[in-house]
Amino acid sequence: MTTIDPSATFVLDGAAIANFVKLQRLFFRWKQATLASEARVSLATVQRVERGVRVRPAQLRKIAVALRQPEDEFLRLRVRPTAEDAAANFVEMFAWTEGRVPVAVAPFRGESQLKAMLATHSLLFDSDLGPDAAEDLAELREWLELASFVQAERHGLIGRKPERDFRVRPLWRDVLACAERIERTHAAAILTGTYEAKSSHGGEPIMIALLAVRSRRSNPAAGTIPTLWADARVDERQMLADYFTGCN
Repeated sequence: MTTIDPSATFVLDGAAIANFVKLQRLFFRWKQATLASEARVSLATVQRVERGVRVRPAQLRKIAVALRQPEDEFLRLRVRPTAEDAAANFVEMFAWTEGRVPVAVAPFRGESQLKAMLATHSLLFDSDLGPDAAEDLAELREWLELASFVQAERHGLIGRKPERDFRVRPLWRDVLACAERIERTHAAAILTGTYEAKSSHGGEPIMIALLAVRSRRSNPAAGTIPTLWADARVDERQMLADYFTGCN
């Protein structure tokens, strides 16, 4: 049985807890009042914690859970890492970014965003909503599929280019109305952005559209997220197959 030298163990002090809470809160893009609401503690409690002032263990447990951490995160006994362990932990902390790139996103609100989305090679559709939103998300996929088909036809990419331009404004409005309804019905934020990805089949880089549906119940600040991460290299053939499978 391995014994741990008591001198190599420690508990987070007030300053360390304050830094941790601030960083996690800013990562979620929460105000102090948002964290207080999520943790069901007073705003004064959050402010004291972020000043490094000790509060009751029960309050620290609530704040830890609100920040998606284990309940005892601020209270448990820790083993002080060696220099090698610290380096390994740092590498592990950022391992999830390997092979991924940041994508600037904004709330899906206007026709210009929809047109930018339709001008890309493929759409990456992602959602963290539960199964109760499946039908509404399928409807949004159908609207986007129709919009993509119409836009391709307008530009002569499918069939013969029409002599007269279609009146597409009503279609664009229907797509945006569907997105707005999902946000309202499911307390969600729909974010979109485009980025350049490498093709797994070689050749020139391709433009990818990202449409992400995020629950405001999980993250009240979901609508203010400025950046999401996506695969730097994509299999466009598989993406198209997956997308149309999701539309069925």
